[in-house]
Amino acid sequence: MWLPVERKKIRKQILLRLFFLFLVWLTGLAAYALDGLGSQYVSNVQTFLTLFGPGLITLFGSYVIQESLADIVLSIRPLLRLDGHQFKKLLGRIEKYSYSFVPAFLIASSLTVFSSDSANQLKALFEGLHGVWGVSFMFFSNLLTATALWIGASIWLTIFLTSRQPFQAELSQKPIEKFRSLTNLALWFALFYFLAISISIVIPLSRAPIVSMTDLVTSPMLLFIAIGVLSVLLPFYNIHRALAKLKKQELLGIEKELELLEKQLDEAPSRHTRKFSEQSLALINRLFSLQIKERRVKASQEWPINIKFLSRLLGIVLAPVAVDMLIEIIVRLSL
Repeated sequence: MWLPVERKKIRKQILLRLFFLFLVWLTGLAAYALDGLGSQYVSNVQTFLTLFGPGLITLFGSYVIQESLADIVLSIRPLLRLDGHQFKKLLGRIEKYSYSFVPAFLIASSLTVFSSDSANQLKALFEGLHGVWGVSFMFFSNLLTATALWIGASIWLTIFLTSRQPFQAELSQKPIEKFRSLTNLALWFALFYFLAISISIVIPLSRAPIVSMTDLVTSPMLLFIAIGVLSVLLPFYNIHRALAKLKKQELLGIEKELELLEKQLDEAPSRHTRKFSEQSLALINRLFSLQIKERRVKASQEWPINIKFLSRLLGIVLAPVAVDMLIEIIVRLSL
């Protein structure tokens, strides 16, 4: 898969985010140490894994997506029937959505306020510095979750807004090549998303074993997997509709022109008469040309994704399933 960010930048950005998360962890250590609970904080593995697992993935993923969206939209510029002003306006809307902090903040605030543990967290504010830090860390964790959700929304909006624009009147038998940048972006989102799910399965170091089919069907993991798959696939349906509509319009135009040419040929003098002219030959050549174009348009594909894309997506989706099965085996062996 294609990652539209230089490797040097990747290493630098990962180190910066690791340093930032380590500073967050140190603030917690300082708060607990001042309350005489330093050993309790150090032994809390879940906080550490939350920061350097899903936290790192979310922060790095947001950087990659924000860096990529503008270049990806520019790469499909030739496919859109937009002038410079219209395209600049589209690009501005996409960048406005992807760089906006407000949606993530509102989502994080809602997750914090309506959390089942919000009452206990509110009481913790009066227990000392470690209580204040705990509430702050809960909001920070929710903010990371909200950022991850908004990354997916930004990708979805990019594909959706792009697919709503008028396309150039040229169909292709391999539209996957023209939309490769968008499909790669969707795959990278799927990779980050399902990797985060895999890590979240590992973070709870204890879990209830699956004893029946009901436990498996009602597992929250299956719901998150379904949401992830739909988030990746649904936006491409809109592109499919646009390509199908364009194909229908092309075929309708060809059909009308064919009917007109056939009528003109019926009215033209017979080939065996002296009045048979170059104009009649031109009509026949145009008829053959339209028939070839009609076959090419009918053979053009209406989906910007193919089996290769779906197989890669399936491979990514199976990662949390494999992790869940492995954890289940370990739990059963330990009983």
